[in-house]
Order: sequence, then structure tokens, then C-alpha cells
Amino acid sequence: MENPKIIAHRGASFDAPENTLASVHLAWEQNIDYVEVDVKLTKDNILVVFHDETTIRFNQIDKSINEYSFEELLAIDVGLFKGEKWRNESIPTLEKVLKTIPANGTLVVELKDGTEMENSLVQLKKRNAKIWKQLEFISFHYETICMAKKIFPNNKCLWLLDLDYNSETKKNTPSNKDIIHKIRQHDLDGIDVFAGEMANESFFKTMHQEKFEIYLWTINTVEHAQQYLPFSPHGITTDKPKWMKEQLNTIHDK
Repeated sequence: MENPKIIAHRGASFDAPENTLASVHLAWEQNIDYVEVDVKLTKDNILVVFHDETTIRFNQIDKSINEYSFEELLAIDVGLFKGEKWRNESIPTLEKVLKTIPANGTLVVELKDGTEMENSLVQLKKRNAKIWKQLEFISFHYETICMAKKIFPNNKCLWLLDLDYNSETKKNTPSNKDIIHKIRQHDLDGIDVFAGEMANESFFKTMHQEKFEIYLWTINTVEHAQQYLPFSPHGITTDKPKWMKEQLNTIHDK
């Protein structure tokens, strides 16, 4: 049985500041073939790579990305929190990250906002026609991932599911029947699920029967990964991509 693909969570985010050109470049340099980034829309409709609800973690200002122009965002240092050597890392545009993708690389784009991203995605697709074949899309927002599938019918689009990430999400998790119906309804390619107790053998069996692609997030220890290997996930998202790939290869070779 082949190991699942290793997906670098926000780039090589254990070693470099998450969602920056530095972390993306590092993941490619580590021979990781799949790199995931988070994408949001600015006030002036530019798609940028950023995760949090607001910028407070980086500039002590509790303001969301859609309240900033891209030029204003450039002034925020998103590297320093990781250490002095990363000072002056700025929030990159998705377009800039697209230009880093090597010939054998796939960028997994998490769309963090709603369907208001549509026009910017369409425009970006027109400007970067060749590279779009090397993208996959994921989103917690069902309407957003369905929109992505409409714009990119030939790209993999996976619905992100919290499952039992916390007590609130556990209460609101759709049934397996509902998940299958929603995936089928808009020809989505599968699911990207939280690696908790609900993602058990029975859950995987049901989803494999539907021939869905199944990714897991976020796994940072070998013990955690080993819980899921018997269920044959297609991808494992991790902050330590190089290390995780080496560990799983060692297990596989034994």
C-alpha cells in the first residue's frame, strides 16, 4: 500500500512563517509535491494568502483582511513572530504564490471567504492559464467550494469538514448520507476532514465506497498518522512535511 500524499500545511509552517513565500518555497525545496495555503479577499478584490480572521496576531490590530487594501497589508510583518531571521516577510498575493509552483507541484488552495471571491478567481485564471492545472481547491464553505468547481470543472475540489474538531462543530456535523448527497450534487471530488475520532474506520469505508478523495488535517506526529494509515487516506496535511514524509517512508520500507 502506498503512503498517502504529504500536504504541507500553510507551507513548511513548522520551520518557516506560515502562508508566506518563505514557507511555500521551503516546502518545494524539501521535495514536497503538495503545498496548501489559505486565501482571502482584500478590500480592493485581490486574493492574498492569509489564514486568521483578523491581523491582530501580527500587528495588534483587530481588523479583517477585507477591511484592508493590498497596499495596506504590505506594511504588516508576518515573519517576525517566527523569529528575527524571518523579519519583513509580507503577506503575498495568490498570484505570486502561483509563480513558485514547480513542474511536478500541486498547490492546494483553501478558499476562506464566500462566493464574493468568484470574480477575482475568474480574472486570475485568465491571467495564469497554464498554472491552473496544478491547483486543487478546498473550503469549509459549501457554496464556495461549489463555486470553485463551477469555475474549475477539471480541478479537484474537496469540501472541508470540521467533524469533531470541537463540541460545537461535532453538534453541527452533517450525517454521512448528507455529506455524500452534497458531494454528488455538485460533482465535488471528495472531502478534507479533521483527524479526530469521527474520522474512523467506518467513516472511511463509507467514503471510499463512494470513490471520494479523502484528505486529513492536521497531523504532526507519527503516532497520529499511524492511526489512519490502515484506512488508506489519500492525503495527510502536516506542519512538518519533510519530517513526516521521511518518517512514513521509513515505516513503509520496514
